[in-house]
Amino acid sequence: MNNNLGKRLKERREARELTLKQLSGMTGVHTSHLGRIERDERFPSAYVLRRLAKPLGFGEVELFKLAGFLLPDETDDRIAKFKAAMKVEAVATFTTLIEKIDNL
Repeated sequence: MNNNLGKRLKERREARELTLKQLSGMTGVHTSHLGRIERDERFPSAYVLRRLAKPLGFGEVELFKLAGFLLPDETDDRIAKFKAAMKVEAVATFTTLIEKIDNL
């Protein structure tokens, strides 16, 4: 259930007078992927939604609910689990990056 998520994201982007290229620069999400999301050809991951939230003026929880990732009664627990998972992923990414830098 995405409730025309792509259409809503596009409407919000256009209302903020952003091009796909500008949004891509703000989020690090490739323009072609953003276009596919807006056309509902792809469904964004939680990571991508999190990247899109602030530039498009959404709260993370609001956008996760809009995407169907969260139900109102599950919000707090699932957000806490998501944040914990993101922290683990970030640490792993930074560790890999530091190792690559050390090997230069």
